[in-house]
Amino acid sequence: MTSSHERDSADDAFLTSFPARPDALVRARRSFTAWLGRRTGSEVVDELEIVFSELGANAVDASPEETDEVLGRAWCDGSDLVLDLVNHTSPTGAEVPRWDLGDPLRPGGRGLVITEALVDSMEITLEPGRRVLVRCRRRLE
Repeated sequence: MTSSHERDSADDAFLTSFPARPDALVRARRSFTAWLGRRTGSEVVDELEIVFSELGANAVDASPEETDEVLGRAWCDGSDLVLDLVNHTSPTGAEVPRWDLGDPLRPGGRGLVITEALVDSMEITLEPGRRVLVRCRRRLE
């Protein structure tokens, strides 16, 4: 059984953690879209579901072990939604690439390009303990 934890409390925040497996990502994404659907319209929910899916798939793929936890957080900051996805990475993958997302010949998939097109801002940072944090911000109104 997967270990997953969701929170939707009075502080209006969403929190989930799930093992770095595709099946667990599907359940976390469904929880996120249900939470978001109570806060905004269907077009924004559809677009941010894609963002969660793309970033979550990257986090699952970059995690060294299926038992590594991926953390998802979202909250409303004024009229913006802030979404974080955090995962551990292997020692050899601890450098966050600074690809030119506009270069169609760059290595890797297109998830970050898709994500960047659907949000107002996106930051990728390496945190202590070989954790990668991707933070997106999107206006809801």
